[in-house]
Amino acid sequence: MKRTPFYDLHVKAGARMVAFAGYEMPVQYTGIVDETLWTRKHASLFDVSHMARFSVSGPEALPFLNYSFSNDVSRLGGRRQAQYTLLLNPRGGIHDDAYIYFLREGEYLVVMNAANHEKDWGILRERLKGFDADMIDVTEEMAQVALQGPDALPIMAEITGIEDLKTARRNRVFLWRDLIVATTGYTGERGVEVYGPVAPMMELVETLLAREEVRWAGLGARDILRAEAGYPLYGNDIDEDTDPFSANLGWFVKLNKGDFVGREALLNLEVKELRKGFVKEGRGLIPHKGDRIFANGEEVGRITTGVFSPHINGIIAMGYVPKDLTGEVEVESRGRRFRYEVRDYPFVQLPKW
Repeated sequence: MKRTPFYDLHVKAGARMVAFAGYEMPVQYTGIVDETLWTRKHASLFDVSHMARFSVSGPEALPFLNYSFSNDVSRLGGRRQAQYTLLLNPRGGIHDDAYIYFLREGEYLVVMNAANHEKDWGILRERLKGFDADMIDVTEEMAQVALQGPDALPIMAEITGIEDLKTARRNRVFLWRDLIVATTGYTGERGVEVYGPVAPMMELVETLLAREEVRWAGLGARDILRAEAGYPLYGNDIDEDTDPFSANLGWFVKLNKGDFVGREALLNLEVKELRKGFVKEGRGLIPHKGDRIFANGEEVGRITTGVFSPHINGIIAMGYVPKDLTGEVEVESRGRRFRYEVRDYPFVQLPKW
């Protein structure tokens, strides 16, 4: 099992470590619910150094990325320097989701899921053939943390001296010393993700943890936060057999930008089901991936995500059902059926930025 550069800090903070995507990662410190609540009230620090990070550069870096991913990379630059995107297969299914950061002309950072590291690397290396561009795996050379919550941007503005961070919109990228500071994240809260060499990243983390508003948070809180925001998790909510439109990710597919892998399949796609949200008030059995969804006594879909949300004091779930389904459904969990209301996500009120 691999360890991130912050492993000793996690152990010192009393983290419970678990195996995740080939790494020993902190699942919780003081408690999953406590860390979830703290993030939405103050600021939590997440170690996400296990993510796969690829540097792409060269004269044809842009056309290579535009051919390989679903979003329009040519829109990056100026005040919009990062974007969420999808790596598709020729059938229009999702190999993985990713974030692409524009650093400077002809130079990008691509960040993808740790569990798909080798698969994504192989796919992109194959697609690179014929393009005048270079791709380097810089995962081991960099550390990565996310500072998320209402206090995150003011704190980072104070530490870095970048005043624009206080009011920065989502998907901005700032280069500070040897670090990349981007207003991205996986919680729905205002905040940043920071990338860079281990030494300055360690210094930054220690500075952040000295602030009373900042605490560590683990994988458990991260999963609840991303579910509350309605964000999909690869392997649960999206996979090789899921198309972007059924997953409600059509915003990140630019069919008019020119040719890219998966485009032809999506042009002829008929969407029959959608990823929707479901809510059950109060506590109870949390549904698991694969649990069946029923409407009017007939099976109509399946659950992909289920968590307890402390912010609504109820169970929230996501899953795939017919696109026109509304009202109430029943979710079958461990032999018992429970009523859920079909509801749009995000499930909690998130800041607009």
